[in-house]
Amino acid sequence: MQLPAVGTAHEALTALVGDWSGTEDLAAAPWAPAAQATATCSYRRALDGFAVLEDYVQTRDDGSRLLAHHVFTVDPATGETLWYGFDSYGFPPGQPSRGSWRDGTLHFEKHTERGVAQHRITPDGDLLTHEIDVRLGDDLDFRPFLRAKYTRA
Repeated sequence: MQLPAVGTAHEALTALVGDWSGTEDLAAAPWAPAAQATATCSYRRALDGFAVLEDYVQTRDDGSRLLAHHVFTVDPATGETLWYGFDSYGFPPGQPSRGSWRDGTLHFEKHTERGVAQHRITPDGDLLTHEIDVRLGDDLDFRPFLRAKYTRA
């Protein structure tokens, strides 16, 4: 059996590597009211290039915090980017989100019991944007949930 090798999909993830901080606008959700937040995102290359790890801290305007640890890697069978997420909300992670790069943006769709979230993460030099649209419960349409802009520290 031949072991996987670090490839272009792994290398593409290095565009995220660095320390970022910025602001977030969040829409209301069943678990929290609409809010403004500040956040830091620290992405690091790991496992000899097979993964990128992210540590994330969000502080909302009411002082509440969300902590998260994410692992990005690549499925050697499909070439898709995989995103595993753990956070301080405490929901256990299910299947990883699967995504791919399109026009410089990493697109993911995450399915949980609470609904579906579409993520778009765009690194552009010293600017990183993250947008999330959600479809929750019986909603038929996606609606904006998060709009974030971070700058490289």
